Amino acid sequence: MTGRTVAQTVLYASLMLPAVASAQPVLQQRCALDNLDAATAETRVHWARRCALLEHVINPNLGYDTGMASANNAGNLTDYAEDNLANNGSGQNRYIGQSDAYEVNTSFVGKIYLSGITNQYTDGAGFKSWLRPANRKKVRPLYPTFGSLGDVYNPSNVQLFPHPSLLDCRLYLDMNGTQPATGYSFFVNGYCESSCYTPEQKVLFSDGYAPILDALNARREDLITLTPDSSLDAIQLQQTRTYSYTAEFRDSEHPIIEVRTASGGLLRVTTEHAIVNSQGRMVQAQTLHAGDELLKLDGTPDPIVSVEKTTHFGKVYNLRPASDDLVSNILVAEGYLVGSSTYQNDEVGYINRIILHKQLPEELIP
Repeated sequence: MTGRTVAQTVLYASLMLPAVASAQPVLQQRCALDNLDAATAETRVHWARRCALLEHVINPNLGYDTGMASANNAGNLTDYAEDNLANNGSGQNRYIGQSDAYEVNTSFVGKIYLSGITNQYTDGAGFKSWLRPANRKKVRPLYPTFGSLGDVYNPSNVQLFPHPSLLDCRLYLDMNGTQPATGYSFFVNGYCESSCYTPEQKVLFSDGYAPILDALNARREDLITLTPDSSLDAIQLQQTRTYSYTAEFRDSEHPIIEVRTASGGLLRVTTEHAIVNSQGRMVQAQTLHAGDELLKLDGTPDPIVSVEKTTHFGKVYNLRPASDDLVSNILVAEGYLVGSSTYQNDEVGYINRIILHKQLPEELIP
């Protein structure tokens, strides 16, 4: 694998922070408190779009032509600017984060959908709305979480919440919507997303395997990952500091894929969890079938004997090493090579990318 393959495909997928990267652990704590399931998360994204348009754009005729044609022959795609960075670089009292440059429809589809064709419709308020095919929906959409200051790392930043009913555009001091945040400014402090592993799944640390829930509770930082120069014919390990854990705040029901292998191995992960197959290709768990092969820690293939779709009621978990190198974001779970939370919700095409071959041909890089 060339350095180019890795360096040009970095994605921050478990949590996306619009300002200071060092604030991410605080953002994760806020996401744990403001945890939403996929359906509720999508509803909040719709709420943020609606409030941005009705509170600040106001007039549907104030859209601008993006110059990109809609896929359903509805003319060029129209977007709306809730504000602009020159006037409001901090994002004060705006529902669309400044990291999205206040582009309402662009932000909307990016939080709910993977990349793909975009259709355009007119919503009930007369604004142009963008949608993508249902099969491009993210299993775990990103959703905004709010605070009273633009800097989520500031200890004076008070976490704010939309009303649970989402019937108005006000922010509240409590999740139940009983204390309006009167007198407070509000800011999008970041975007949250859920997790992947069931609690009993074991991940490799410096002294051996540990259930991910135990590792989270102990705040273990001695995570084992692949080295950046690992390849199919030379898998090497290194100890890497754990950058963050993701844990959901509420119990809910999750679709789970149970993968059993010829050697007796068992992986239980959410449907979109990234797993390395025997060709060194990163694939989502939901795409695996009996007869496919997983890649074991020693580099040998292990045939899959069954793939079962089931459910898990409770919380699911994930973790991420302190590295943006994609190969170093490959962990070892239950003896198999799997992706960290960096590989969640593929947005730029590296799911299905060969990542463990040396000298990857240029024509194979999407």
